[in-house]
Amino acid sequence: MKDGFTIRKPSRIHSRACARSSNEAKRKGCHSGYGKRRTKVLLWIRRTRVSRRFLSKFRETNKIERHIYRDMYT
Repeated sequence: MKDGFTIRKPSRIHSRACARSSNEAKRKGCHSGYGKRRTKVLLWIRRTRVSRRFLSKFRETNKIERHIYRDMYT
């Protein structure tokens, strides 16, 4: 504030330069590690949830005891 007036700055323009440079890097093969592959993560989540569901059912029906359940759950 200067002399009782609020100075309003102009709004920033969203540049495409950063997006272009990252796309160029992706074309070269960067930023494509294992963690970036979403389908692999989804498959892992599904597989884990199914196995954990089976484990809880086995524990309830006393097919496995709780110690084995804890070892296999993690």
